Amino acid sequence: MGVHHGQVLRILRDEGPQSRAILARRTGLSATTLTHVTAQLLADGSVAEGEPAASSGVGRPGLAIRLLPNAHHVAGVHIGAGLVQLTVTDLLGSAKAAASFEFALPDTSPEAVAARIADEIEKLKLLARTDHLLGVGVGVPGPVDAGQRTILASINTGWRNLPLAGMLERRTGLTVVLEHNVTAMAVAEARFGLGRGVPALLYVYLRSGLGAGLVVDGVPFRPGGHGAVELGHIQISQNGPRCSCGNHGCLESYVNERVLMRALGLEGSAPADLLMQVENTDVWGPTLARLTDSLAIAISLLTPDLIVFGGHLADAPESLFAHLRKHLPPRVMPHMRDILRFERTGFGSQLGAIGGAAVALDHFFYSGARY
Repeated sequence: MGVHHGQVLRILRDEGPQSRAILARRTGLSATTLTHVTAQLLADGSVAEGEPAASSGVGRPGLAIRLLPNAHHVAGVHIGAGLVQLTVTDLLGSAKAAASFEFALPDTSPEAVAARIADEIEKLKLLARTDHLLGVGVGVPGPVDAGQRTILASINTGWRNLPLAGMLERRTGLTVVLEHNVTAMAVAEARFGLGRGVPALLYVYLRSGLGAGLVVDGVPFRPGGHGAVELGHIQISQNGPRCSCGNHGCLESYVNERVLMRALGLEGSAPADLLMQVENTDVWGPTLARLTDSLAIAISLLTPDLIVFGGHLADAPESLFAHLRKHLPPRVMPHMRDILRFERTGFGSQLGAIGGAAVALDHFFYSGARY
């Protein structure tokens, strides 16, 4: 029966308050079944009845069923190469509290990182004024197993076959689900950001590496059931520099924080305006060309309607977007040229943690699994 609850909840999330008649029509449920489902949701406190829904028909309009965003909360975690971001959100992905911390690689053990995450979640519960979380979603820097319990291989952290979900569950007492961190960001954009209602969304993220996540018709694309779209590992030169994946000439071997920082003669943490600074160097032209080449391949294979850029790409100079708008359309199929859009993410630096929360909400609430 939980699948019916999930159907109703997703409609309320995406389209706002609806009458029972509309919900029955949209879900295909009988009046009896829908009455049973909405009664459970009302008793649970996840929804409420409000003002009559708008109606163009005859007779008295029915009461509208609406989602109560603060009825439940989840925790979202983003793990990057040396950085963890955390948040507690409501049912619409709105952050109620947030935190972050850095950790040294390779010196900090994954056990120590998991312990710190558990401590921070407890603090965030207090700040968010909630004593109960439905679960925890964690975006991790690498592919995960089909059950979303284990990090299979994270190049940037060196973690392999790490059962992180179980480690966190023992420390928090909460159910945990893992997802590739860039796929989690794509889910957040599709559920609560620029990708709402978009048939196919490609999210491209640049920090220590370059990755992409794809959501098609609301479903995250997980190649082989494990990970994200490996945009950064498209080989653009057989004789190029050695990449962290072991290959030569991958896009990521040319476009990542370390390489771009070296071009600027900088060390330490990357500045927020990294690409703004790179724009004034000889590296900028080749960087644009290589990114354009790889995106043209990705667009032809994946046919996204919208590409959203995050990380350093969200703070890139306008010349990057002008270049893409001019040079990408002629390189893709004609039917893609008029519909393809490029946008910066509107979530800011906390999107990774909100991505983890979006994954948690999908698994623990909008699936209907808890009913």
